[in-house]
Parts: sequence; C-alpha cells; structure tokens
Amino acid sequence: MRRWYILFAVVAVTSALTMLPTKTRNCIDNCKCKQNNLPSRLQVLECNRPLIINETTFRYFKKPQINTISLENVNIEQIQETAFGDFKNLEDVLIINSKIGSIDAKAFNKVKRLKFANCGFEDSPDLFSEKLEELHFGSCQIEEIPKLNGLLSLTFLNLTGNYIKDVGIETFAELFDLEQLYLSNNEIFKLPPTLFINNRELNSLYLDNNPLRQFYLNTSENLETLSLKNCQLETFDERSTQRLSTLNELNLSNNKIKTLSGNALAHMKDLSVINLSNNKLEKLDDDIFSGNPNLVKITLDSNNLGTLPNFYLKNGGIFSTYTFSYNIFEKIPSLKILDISYNNIPYISPTAFAENRDLEVLNIAGNPLMVLNPEVFSKNHVIKDVDARNTSLQKLWSNNNTPIKSLHKLLVGDNNLTTITIDDLKIMPNLKAIDLNNNKLIFSEKLCYVINWLDRSEVSPIEYTKNIDTDIDAPYYDNSDGFSFMSWKEFYNEKCPEIIEDFVTTPESFKSDDDVEDEHESENETSNEYHEDEYDDYNYDDETDADEAALNKYVQNENNNLAKASYILSVTSVFILTALVVLTLAVTITLTILRRNSNFNMHKANLPRLKIPLWYNTPGQKKHSGSVYRPLSEDLSGPKTPKLSRYEFTSTPTVHSSNP
Repeated sequence: MRRWYILFAVVAVTSALTMLPTKTRNCIDNCKCKQNNLPSRLQVLECNRPLIINETTFRYFKKPQINTISLENVNIEQIQETAFGDFKNLEDVLIINSKIGSIDAKAFNKVKRLKFANCGFEDSPDLFSEKLEELHFGSCQIEEIPKLNGLLSLTFLNLTGNYIKDVGIETFAELFDLEQLYLSNNEIFKLPPTLFINNRELNSLYLDNNPLRQFYLNTSENLETLSLKNCQLETFDERSTQRLSTLNELNLSNNKIKTLSGNALAHMKDLSVINLSNNKLEKLDDDIFSGNPNLVKITLDSNNLGTLPNFYLKNGGIFSTYTFSYNIFEKIPSLKILDISYNNIPYISPTAFAENRDLEVLNIAGNPLMVLNPEVFSKNHVIKDVDARNTSLQKLWSNNNTPIKSLHKLLVGDNNLTTITIDDLKIMPNLKAIDLNNNKLIFSEKLCYVINWLDRSEVSPIEYTKNIDTDIDAPYYDNSDGFSFMSWKEFYNEKCPEIIEDFVTTPESFKSDDDVEDEHESENETSNEYHEDEYDDYNYDDETDADEAALNKYVQNENNNLAKASYILSVTSVFILTALVVLTLAVTITLTILRRNSNFNMHKANLPRLKIPLWYNTPGQKKHSGSVYRPLSEDLSGPKTPKLSRYEFTSTPTVHSSNP
C-alpha cells in the first residue's frame, strides 16, 4: 500500500513540475529580436555568431502562432530542409542585409512568400517548392538568374538591382503561372524573342534601366503593362509592338527615340496610358493614335516637338503648321489627362481639344504661347486643372467671351503678367486656387482691388512646388496636387492695404456673346451636375477609405486584446491547476506520514464520545412524549470525562448516569 502512495506522489510531483509556467524565450540563441505586440511575427535584428538554421533554431517558440519570420543583419552558414517544417501557418520569410552560404532545395517548401534584399550568396540558390508564390532577389548582387524551374506555383518574381547580363531562353520556361516579372536595374542588353513562350499568364513586365537598344518579343499576347523607361532605345516600331495587342500601359520615357511611325501603336487597341516624355521626338505622324480609342493619359513633355505636323480633317483640309489640331486626339474622346509641357508649341487651336469632353487635367507649361484663349476649353466642361507656367504670358486671356465654369485651379506663375482684371477672373466662377508667383505684377490700386476681390471670393493663392502630373507611373486619380497654400497677405507683402472699404460684392455678368452663351447653357448645366456628382463620388471614396482604415485599426486592436486575454487566461489556468495538484500532493503526503506513525490510532485516542439512543430502542418510552430522542447521556463504558472547577483543579468530580 505504501508503494502505491509513493508512486502516486511521484506522478503528482512530475505533473506539477511540467505544468509550472516557464519563462518564454523571445529570441533565438545569441541573437537580438524586436519585441512585437503580435505573436504571429518573429523579427531577428542581428546575431553575434553565424547561424545554421534547422529544426532546433526556433525550438523555444510557439510555432503554430507564427506566420512571418524576418532575419536581418545575420550571417547564415546553412538553411536546412527541416528549418521551417514545424511552422504550420508560416507564409512569409524575409532575409535582409545578410550573407547566406548554402540553402537546401526544399528549405522553403511550405512558404508562400520569400524575400531576399541586399543579401550575398556564396552559392546560387536552387529552390524547389510547390507552395511558393512570390520570390524577391532585390539588390543581391547576383550575376545570373537562379534556377527557378522547381517553383511550380510562382506568380511574382522580382530580380531588380542586380548584375544580370544574359537571360537564357529557358530561364522562365517552367513558370507557367508567372504573372509579374521585374528585371529593372540590371545590365540586360538583349532578350530572346521567344523568352516567354510558355508564360501565358504574364501580364506585367518591367525592364527599366537596362541597356536595351531594341525591343522585340514574339510571344507576349497577354501582356498588359510594359515599362521600358531609360533603356537607351533608339527605335520602337511596328515590329516591336505587333504582339502587344492586349497592352494597357506603355512607358517609353527617357530613351533616345526620334520618330514613331503611324503604325507603331496601331495594334494596341486597349492602350490607355502612354508615356513618351524625355525622348528626342521631332514629329508625330497624323495617325499616331488613330488605333488607340481608349487612351486616357498621354505624356509628351521634354521632347523636340518644335511644331506639330499638318493634321488632316475629314473633308481633306489641312491645318496650317504650328496649329495643335484636334485631329490628333479626336479618336480618343476618353482622354482625361494630357501633358504636352516643355515643347515648342506657340499656338493652340480653339478646336484642339473639342472632342476630348472628359479632359480634366491639361499641362501646357513651358510652351511659348504668349496668351491663352478661353475658347480652347469651350467643349471641355469637366476640366479642373490647367498648368500654364512659364509660357511667356503677357496677358492672361485673349478675350473674356467664353466662361470656363469647371476650372478649379489655374497655374500661371513664372510668366510676364503685369496685371489681371476682375473680368479675367469672372470667366472662372468656380476657381478655388491660383498661382501668380514670379510674374511682373505692378501692385497698383486696381490690382490691389482685384486681390481683395479674390480674397473675399475665397480664391486661395498657392505656391507651386511640383508638376500637376508628378508621378508619371501613377494612375491619373492618384496624382498629387503639387502646391502649398499661402495667404494673400504673404503674396502682396504689404504692397496693398488689407481691406478696401468700397469693395462691391455684386456680381457682374460675363462679357460673353448671347449666341455663345445660349449655345453652351444647357450643356454647361449638365456638365456641372456631372462634375458635382463626380466630386461627391470622390468624397465618398475618401470617406470610405477613412472608414476602412479606422475599421482595420479597430480590428487590429481587438486582435491584440484577444491575444493578451488568451495569454492571461492560459497563465491563470496553469496556476490554478498547479495549486490543485500541490494541494492534493500535500494531503496525500500528510496521510501517508500519519499512517506510518504507529502511535496514532483514532480508536485509542482519549476523546469523549456521546451516545444518542433512539426513542424506540428503550422500553417504556412513550412514542408521543413530545421528544424524538432521549436526553443525552455519557457512555460509561469508556474513561470518565473530567469536570474542571473554576477555583480548584486537584479534585475530580463524579459524573452520574441519568438512567434510573
């Protein structure tokens, strides 16, 4: 029996010790980690000795909770196949600013996304994974593309910032699901025409900053985005584009292209964005965009377009040279942003943008226009921003006959304006901001009156900081405003009084002909309604984005609170269970010790015992005497109970039985 008690005690002690809470390790051995509130992320910042990453490296962590592992500034001798095998929910592994020796082929077999950034490899990695979807080798100084044929599920590959020169014809042959490929900032000078013959899902290709002098792909029928920025291209003709029928965005900026033939873009029926800036274009053919009806963004700035060629009308007529004819854009009515800045265009025809009813942003900066004609915008009822900086303006408008009711922002800084009038401003009734900096304004009483009129009309002065269309690669609705607000007091710098008492707020009618006003009245009202609705949509999107951000933050906080509560509950449960086990163990040990003591016997203990007889056991007891039990009496069969006296303790009183 004693053996059973001892065995039970040993088991209880062992269980208690295993259930006692131990201090959780927050990093791997000899390394420093960043403390994260989320238990799902492990971030190693540095290590003071080389690592061999295997199944024991992360033995102190709760592996099922971790989905992201980041290793920075470490020296890795080897990554073994079993390194991440026990991480059931691991999705991302990032290795940054590190040196890597060898990698077992299946080391990342259960990872979805793998990123190497600024890493050095002793051996070229040869990876195999059925689960890996994204792979990055950014700025890793590799000279040849690693073997990739074992990555059967790869959809995203980034090889930017390396020293890759040659791309073999079979490099991507078995990446059947590849969708996005980044090869920018390398030393690639030639691509095999059939390089992507098996990559039917490829839709985005980035080759920026490579010394490519020509471009031709024979198999790219599903490509939607192609970027060849700063590639030293001298030609881009029909041969280059004949297999790009599905292309949506094309970036050819910062090259050496001198001419584009009329058929160069004819195959791109879905083309919506094209960037031809910073080339050496001297002319454009009449039908250059005739096959691109879906164009919404064209960038032609910083070329050598001294003049635009004659554009043929439907009736066979020809616009004169130096006329920016609407024919070039008449077949792209969906155009919303147009940048033709810093060319040599001295004149814009009043019908240049007549067919572009959706035009919203126009950049004509850097062209010697001398004066602006509001009739140019007579058909553009949703135009909001016009950049006419550095256009040698001596007068704002050539006439005030055509209102531009949708215009919100006008940039006319860096010109030769000496004055502006209220009539110049009244053709823009919805103007919100204007840039007048760096002109030759004479702050006369009349000009100060105009400035006061602008102030009371809530038109803000702005200081221009960058182009309206700053980010060429961004969608048109993501462009930054590119200016900062200032006050009128800062603008005129004490050259005008702050308040003009005789200011009159009564609006004056537009100086427009009745025929012109009648012609556009109904159309303007419709466009304004559309314009307001569009702004409402934009505001709604902004509010929705804010709500989504707040919701995401709330969900993240809730997840953090839930994780903390779960941790506290688990620790509390361990303490309670440990206390119960310890209590059970203490009782068991106490009983075992007492039973082993032979002097202890409950039956021999000198304790008083009372006997309580039942009424039906005694003869003569009446059943209904009002008492169920007989009076209590002491059992005389045992030792007598001593009775203590308040005054003496030497004598022992006699106890008599109540039985007759």
